[in-house]
Amino acid sequence: MKRSTFLAIACLAALPFAQAVAQTPAYPSKPVRLLVGYPPGGASDIVARMVAQELSKLNEQTFVVENKPGVGGMLSMSMVAKAPADGYTLGLGVSGTLTTGPHLQKQRLYDPLKDFEPIGMVAKAPMILLAGPGFKFDTVQALVREAKARPGEIMYASGAQAFELALQLLKSKAGIHLSSVPYPGGAAASIDVMAGRVPLMADTIGAQQENIRTGKLRALAVLDKTRSPVFPDVPTMSEAGVTGYEAVGWTSLVAPKGTPPAIVAKLNEQVRQVLARPEIQQKLLTIGFEPWYSSPKDLERTISTEYDKWGEVVRTAGMTAQ
Repeated sequence: MKRSTFLAIACLAALPFAQAVAQTPAYPSKPVRLLVGYPPGGASDIVARMVAQELSKLNEQTFVVENKPGVGGMLSMSMVAKAPADGYTLGLGVSGTLTTGPHLQKQRLYDPLKDFEPIGMVAKAPMILLAGPGFKFDTVQALVREAKARPGEIMYASGAQAFELALQLLKSKAGIHLSSVPYPGGAAASIDVMAGRVPLMADTIGAQQENIRTGKLRALAVLDKTRSPVFPDVPTMSEAGVTGYEAVGWTSLVAPKGTPPAIVAKLNEQVRQVLARPEIQQKLLTIGFEPWYSSPKDLERTISTEYDKWGEVVRTAGMTAQ
């Protein structure tokens, strides 16, 4: 076949694809919904609104945050899973709704490994192990020694599933037995810990940073594999002697399964641009979050790895699904 004839046939074959691309409307051509599984004003909501505002500017199109609280944040994720895969419904996927919460539900509303297209990480919210000001053991090493000497006698206040799981992981990794005292939330738990009625708790850095700075709570260890820029003098759990320990909350963007790769790639790149801005980084640090950009593939791997990890913690601890 002559080269000129081959090129003519190739051009004709590519014509329908080129026409389809040309006829595809630019994304986004209308407002985009970003569903958040928690009420307005909370840390996750603040992060979502920050990202939505910046995406609105980059796209010259409105990204609207819609709060859909319920079932520990999982109601909103079920709505994302069922939405059309056209890029106009996104979800703020957090560690609690993608890797821990599903293990604690008898009737699962969605499959976190199969029902979403990961777009990318946005930020992480490291947790921290805290003690009341009157607790006499000021290091994790001392706590572990005492807990081994008095199995089950040292109590901790548990204000949420994520914090309960973080302490269950500590018990497993350190080989100790601590007793859980349930509370309706982190704020209620911290009141009793500050008052000395319960000696220990875990919470996010953002939620308790003011109490830490004023000495009402004492930080024993960051539950991340790296130190926090908010409290750089506080050791990690591994540095404190509990090797292989990590319990980090995080937020990400996800879309319904089947969302076109071009849309996913565009949003991922725009999130990267947003998180690279110093003013955004500072805003996140102010509320106890750290910027955490990732590729869609990296987010997919994190969801899978963390899902398996926390599933094993739930099974080992004998926690029952609700």
